[in-house]
Amino acid sequence: MDNKAIRSARSGWSRDEEALLFERARQSRQINAPLKAVFDDVARATGRKANSVRNFYYARIKAGAAGDAALSSAAFVPFERDEVRALVREVLLAQSRGISVRACTLSLGNGDTKQMLRYQNKYRSVLKNDPELIREIIAELESEGVTAYDPYKAKPRRERASARFAMADAMDFFSELEALAAKYKKLVM
Repeated sequence: MDNKAIRSARSGWSRDEEALLFERARQSRQINAPLKAVFDDVARATGRKANSVRNFYYARIKAGAAGDAALSSAAFVPFERDEVRALVREVLLAQSRGISVRACTLSLGNGDTKQMLRYQNKYRSVLKNDPELIREIIAELESEGVTAYDPYKAKPRRERASARFAMADAMDFFSELEALAAKYKKLVM
Protein backbone atom coordinates (compact mmCIF):
# COMPACT_ATOMS: atom_id res chain seq x y z
CA MET A 1 0.00 0.00 0.00
CA ASP A 2 1.45 3.37 -1.03
CA ASN A 3 1.64 5.81 1.93
CA LYS A 4 1.33 8.81 -0.40
CA ALA A 5 -1.98 7.48 -1.69
CA ILE A 6 -3.17 6.96 1.87
CA ARG A 7 -2.11 10.45 3.00
CA SER A 8 -3.98 12.20 0.21
CA ALA A 9 -7.39 10.95 1.35
CA ARG A 10 -8.06 13.49 4.11
CA SER A 11 -11.74 14.35 3.62
CA GLY A 12 -12.86 10.99 4.95
CA TRP A 13 -11.45 7.56 5.52
CA SER A 14 -10.61 5.63 2.35
CA ARG A 15 -10.98 1.86 2.18
CA ASP A 16 -7.18 1.57 2.15
CA GLU A 17 -6.87 3.63 5.32
CA GLU A 18 -9.54 1.64 7.11
CA ALA A 19 -7.97 -1.64 5.94
CA LEU A 20 -4.58 -0.45 7.22
CA LEU A 21 -6.06 0.49 10.61
CA PHE A 22 -7.86 -2.82 11.14
CA GLU A 23 -4.96 -4.91 9.86
CA ARG A 24 -2.58 -3.21 12.28
CA ALA A 25 -5.14 -3.62 15.08
CA ARG A 26 -5.41 -7.37 14.34
CA GLN A 27 -1.62 -7.69 14.38
CA SER A 28 -1.48 -5.80 17.65
CA ARG A 29 -4.08 -8.07 19.25
CA GLN A 30 -2.17 -11.17 18.15
CA ILE A 31 0.94 -10.07 20.01
CA ASN A 32 -1.06 -8.53 22.87
CA ALA A 33 0.35 -5.05 22.19
CA PRO A 34 -1.48 -1.83 23.16
CA LEU A 35 -3.77 -0.21 20.62
CA LYS A 36 -2.26 3.19 21.36
CA ALA A 37 0.81 2.16 19.35
CA VAL A 38 -1.47 1.22 16.44
CA PHE A 39 -3.25 4.57 16.58
CA ASP A 40 0.09 6.41 16.64
CA ASP A 41 1.44 4.33 13.76
CA VAL A 42 -1.65 4.77 11.58
CA ALA A 43 -1.70 8.49 12.40
CA ARG A 44 1.85 8.83 11.05
CA ALA A 45 0.99 6.80 7.95
CA THR A 46 -2.16 8.77 7.17
CA GLY A 47 -1.20 12.23 8.33
CA ARG A 48 -4.03 12.23 10.86
CA LYS A 49 -3.98 12.83 14.60
CA ALA A 50 -3.80 9.74 16.84
CA ASN A 51 -7.00 10.77 18.67
CA SER A 52 -8.84 10.99 15.35
CA VAL A 53 -7.62 7.51 14.44
CA ARG A 54 -8.72 6.17 17.84
CA ASN A 55 -12.16 7.81 17.58
CA PHE A 56 -12.66 6.43 14.08
CA TYR A 57 -11.57 2.96 15.21
CA TYR A 58 -14.03 2.81 18.10
CA ALA A 59 -16.84 4.30 16.01
CA ARG A 60 -16.32 1.58 13.39
CA ILE A 61 -16.10 -1.13 16.08
CA LYS A 62 -19.35 0.13 17.61
CA ALA A 63 -21.00 0.10 14.17
CA GLY A 64 -19.89 -3.52 13.74
CA ALA A 65 -17.74 -2.70 10.73
CA ALA A 66 -14.69 -4.64 11.89
CA GLY A 67 -16.32 -8.01 11.14
CA ASP A 68 -13.87 -9.57 13.57
CA ALA A 69 -14.95 -10.87 16.97
CA ALA A 70 -11.41 -10.47 18.36
CA LEU A 71 -11.46 -6.75 17.59
CA SER A 72 -15.03 -6.27 18.73
CA SER A 73 -14.37 -7.92 22.08
CA ALA A 74 -11.61 -5.40 22.74
CA ALA A 75 -13.95 -2.48 22.25
CA PHE A 76 -14.88 -0.04 24.97
CA VAL A 77 -17.34 -1.38 27.54
CA PRO A 78 -19.48 1.43 28.96
CA PHE A 79 -20.19 1.74 32.67
CA GLU A 80 -23.70 1.20 34.00
CA ARG A 81 -25.11 4.05 36.13
CA ASP A 82 -25.03 2.06 39.40
CA GLU A 83 -21.49 0.91 38.61
CA VAL A 84 -20.46 4.58 38.30
CA ARG A 85 -22.17 5.41 41.61
CA ALA A 86 -20.43 2.51 43.38
CA LEU A 87 -17.07 3.51 41.90
CA VAL A 88 -17.40 7.16 42.95
CA ARG A 89 -18.57 6.13 46.42
CA GLU A 90 -15.58 3.80 46.92
CA VAL A 91 -13.07 6.39 45.71
CA LEU A 92 -14.52 9.14 47.92
CA LEU A 93 -14.46 6.81 50.93
CA ALA A 94 -10.87 5.81 50.20
CA GLN A 95 -9.79 9.42 49.77
CA SER A 96 -11.38 10.33 53.11
CA ARG A 97 -9.03 7.72 54.63
CA GLY A 98 -6.03 9.28 52.86
CA ILE A 99 -5.82 6.69 50.08
CA SER A 100 -5.02 8.02 46.60
CA VAL A 101 -7.34 7.59 43.62
CA ARG A 102 -4.68 5.45 41.94
CA ALA A 103 -4.26 3.14 44.92
CA CYS A 104 -8.00 2.83 45.38
CA THR A 105 -8.70 2.05 41.72
CA LEU A 106 -5.82 -0.45 41.61
CA SER A 107 -7.42 -2.22 44.57
CA LEU A 108 -10.84 -2.13 42.89
CA GLY A 109 -9.23 -3.63 39.77
CA ASN A 110 -7.68 -6.44 41.86
CA GLY A 111 -4.18 -5.37 40.85
CA ASP A 112 -4.99 -5.33 37.12
CA THR A 113 -3.55 -2.08 35.73
CA LYS A 114 -5.93 -2.07 32.75
CA GLN A 115 -8.90 -2.21 35.12
CA MET A 116 -7.24 0.37 37.36
CA LEU A 117 -6.90 2.77 34.44
CA ARG A 118 -10.49 2.13 33.39
CA TYR A 119 -11.76 2.95 36.90
CA GLN A 120 -9.40 5.88 37.40
CA ASN A 121 -10.32 7.44 34.05
CA LYS A 122 -14.03 7.01 34.72
CA TYR A 123 -13.73 8.60 38.17
CA ARG A 124 -11.78 11.56 36.78
CA SER A 125 -14.32 11.94 33.97
CA VAL A 126 -17.22 12.01 36.45
CA LEU A 127 -15.29 14.43 38.64
CA LYS A 128 -14.91 16.79 35.70
CA ASN A 129 -18.23 16.30 33.91
CA ASP A 130 -20.79 15.34 36.55
CA PRO A 131 -20.18 17.34 39.75
CA GLU A 132 -23.87 16.95 40.65
CA LEU A 133 -23.40 13.18 41.00
CA ILE A 134 -20.30 13.67 43.15
CA ARG A 135 -22.16 16.08 45.44
CA GLU A 136 -25.16 13.74 45.61
CA ILE A 137 -22.94 10.84 46.73
CA ILE A 138 -21.15 13.06 49.27
CA ALA A 139 -24.58 14.02 50.70
CA GLU A 140 -25.59 10.34 50.89
CA LEU A 141 -22.40 9.44 52.74
CA GLU A 142 -22.81 12.30 55.18
CA SER A 143 -26.46 11.33 55.79
CA GLU A 144 -25.14 7.87 56.74
CA GLY A 145 -22.82 9.53 59.26
CA VAL A 146 -19.71 8.91 57.17
CA THR A 147 -17.18 11.67 56.72
CA ALA A 148 -16.92 12.13 52.98
CA TYR A 149 -14.02 13.52 51.01
CA ASP A 150 -14.99 16.51 48.87
CA PRO A 151 -12.63 16.68 45.89
CA TYR A 152 -13.89 20.16 45.03
CA LYS A 153 -12.80 21.52 48.42
CA ALA A 154 -9.45 19.76 48.44
CA LYS A 155 -6.39 21.90 48.83
CA PRO A 156 -3.86 21.96 46.01
CA ARG A 157 -1.10 19.35 46.38
CA ARG A 158 1.51 21.92 47.47
CA GLU A 159 -0.75 23.20 50.27
CA ARG A 160 -1.56 19.64 51.42
CA ALA A 161 2.13 18.78 51.59
CA SER A 162 3.04 21.88 53.58
CA ALA A 163 0.08 21.42 55.92
CA ARG A 164 1.45 18.01 56.96
CA PHE A 165 4.25 19.63 58.88
CA ALA A 166 3.62 21.91 61.79
CA MET A 167 5.97 24.86 62.07
CA ALA A 168 7.70 23.29 65.08
CA ASP A 169 8.32 20.09 63.10
CA ALA A 170 9.82 22.11 60.28
CA MET A 171 12.10 23.99 62.66
CA ASP A 172 13.24 20.72 64.27
CA PHE A 173 13.93 19.25 60.85
CA PHE A 174 16.05 22.20 59.75
CA SER A 175 17.95 22.25 63.06
CA GLU A 176 18.79 18.57 62.62
CA LEU A 177 19.79 19.23 59.01
CA GLU A 178 22.12 22.07 60.05
CA ALA A 179 23.71 19.89 62.74
CA LEU A 180 24.25 17.11 60.20
CA ALA A 181 25.79 19.58 57.73
CA ALA A 182 28.16 20.88 60.44
CA LYS A 183 29.28 17.29 61.28
CA TYR A 184 29.87 16.59 57.60
CA LYS A 185 31.89 19.78 57.20
CA LYS A 186 34.13 18.77 60.13
CA LEU A 187 34.68 15.30 58.64
CA VAL A 188 35.63 16.70 55.24
CA MET A 189 38.06 19.30 56.56
